[in-house]
Amino acid sequence: MMVMPGAGSPFFQRPGFGELPVGAVSAFAGALGAPDSSGTPTAASPTAFTTQPLEAWGWMYCDGRSLACAEYPELFAVLGYVYGGAGAQFNIPDYRGYFLRGVGTGTQNDPDIANRTAPPGGQGSSDGVGSIQSSALQAHEHTYSSAPAPSAPSPDGTAAGAPSVKNTLTTGGPVAGTGQSTAVPVSLKETRPLNVCVNYIIKFTYGLRR
Repeated sequence: MMVMPGAGSPFFQRPGFGELPVGAVSAFAGALGAPDSSGTPTAASPTAFTTQPLEAWGWMYCDGRSLACAEYPELFAVLGYVYGGAGAQFNIPDYRGYFLRGVGTGTQNDPDIANRTAPPGGQGSSDGVGSIQSSALQAHEHTYSSAPAPSAPSPDGTAAGAPSVKNTLTTGGPVAGTGQSTAVPVSLKETRPLNVCVNYIIKFTYGLRR
């Protein structure tokens, strides 16, 4: 019989003092790599052992993999099919390349919440845990006042009229400030803050795995 997720599930245990609950996600600063066929690190795979002790300690890489519900009942009790799967299989979240953001339901902290979408292939809501939002740049442009070059005097020697002033929209993207030689970094694909890559890992059990 399939055990559905929820607080009443026998697999939803109370964590011990100072222990993170199953389903907790943490940033891991080490590199992750699968072991090669010999099971030893190589020049091409210097971190070959990293994933094995992680899973022995009850954590796994958030790479969207499919797991058997019966094999990982504690994690299934927390996630269900939010990130995909059906029947005897469920998926864990895939956080590779993503920034994480707190759920904004009920607040105005995510003004574009209506543009969020449900997890790919999952059964989560379009604005709740697991939902995804594409990158965007807030509309931003300026106009400046410019005057065309004055026209030449007329053949009869009378002075040319005063040039008219018009508003012109800036073009060409951002430029370095006055006295700054460093170019303004521009991406054609995304707007991003200063960032550093980590591996997101998720806790899947309270016990140790051999």
